[in-house]
Amino acid sequence: MGTTGEAMSIAVKDRLRFMEGIAASLPAGTLMTGTGATAFHDAVELTEAAFTCGFGAALVLPPFYYRDVTDAGVVRFFGDLIERVRPPDGGIFLYNFPRMSGMTFHADLVETLITEFPKALGGMKDSSNDLELERELHARYPEFAILPGSEELLPEVLERGLMGCISGSVCLWPELSAEAWRKKDMTKAEQVRQLRLALPTPFIPSVRARVAAEQKNEAWLRSIPPL
Repeated sequence: MGTTGEAMSIAVKDRLRFMEGIAASLPAGTLMTGTGATAFHDAVELTEAAFTCGFGAALVLPPFYYRDVTDAGVVRFFGDLIERVRPPDGGIFLYNFPRMSGMTFHADLVETLITEFPKALGGMKDSSNDLELERELHARYPEFAILPGSEELLPEVLERGLMGCISGSVCLWPELSAEAWRKKDMTKAEQVRQLRLALPTPFIPSVRARVAAEQKNEAWLRSIPPL
């Protein structure tokens, strides 16, 4: 239920149904699910459902649309969410994707959130792929998981000892990515990087087209408006 999966175009009831189906057929405790939403109460409902289903973590976008929201507003949003949901320790991961959300989890804001909610926050997916931000946060909080949003950065992830990466295109080369990660193989990590760099744009249709061809299933080509 991330960006490549078009989660922000899917109704809450359908996202809930999807999570329940996945949790019934896969080991949900090893998985993270996206629960971000513009409306606070939708984010609460989705995040509560994630932990009821047994998912290991929930990936939460900042409240978006209102682009002039203050850091204090973001802290209040997460504070109220955490108070309502009561997540397991380390169960909430921040989803930093300013190109899509229009908001940035900059280093000082992340520091405030970690200070305010040290038990609830487990880490951050950084789809800004800002190496300076990732380096700074990792230096300040080495136990706070930093996961770049592209396997293009896999060599840097291995070099710096970050937690890993989360990317919608890893489904196209999962075995190679897994081997590079498990064996800390920089040659294979560079191969993964080059595959990602060679992927045509726009990103989501390109991934869908590759999956449809590999699965011989044109249903993967159908997107929800506006995509």
